[in-house]
Amino acid sequence: MKKKHFVILGRCGLIYFSWVFIVLLLSLILLYESTKVFNWPALICALVFVMLLFYTYVYSYWNENILKLPFRTQIKKVAVPQIVLQWYCFKIYKIKVAEVGQYYLLRCEK
Repeated sequence: MKKKHFVILGRCGLIYFSWVFIVLLLSLILLYESTKVFNWPALICALVFVMLLFYTYVYSYWNENILKLPFRTQIKKVAVPQIVLQWYCFKIYKIKVAEVGQYYLLRCEK
């Protein structure tokens, strides 16, 4: 498969994306609570959020041999991904991964 971006629907993915968006919320709070025209802490938090989002986009990919999650090391796949649900350009795959159970992946195709 070609390199695509996945949104991880599992429990670990929910925790990861929650922490990423907490960084965004923190930068917005710092921005709105400031009395200065230019707020350095808000800018730094926003840059950290953008870097985390970029890291997630670049390193969330599907390979024939491994599943690389943005918050874990590479894990070998045990089974071939199975399509659970398909709706227009969205597909939800179920992947069984060794040692951690199973993950559900949402793929957006054009």
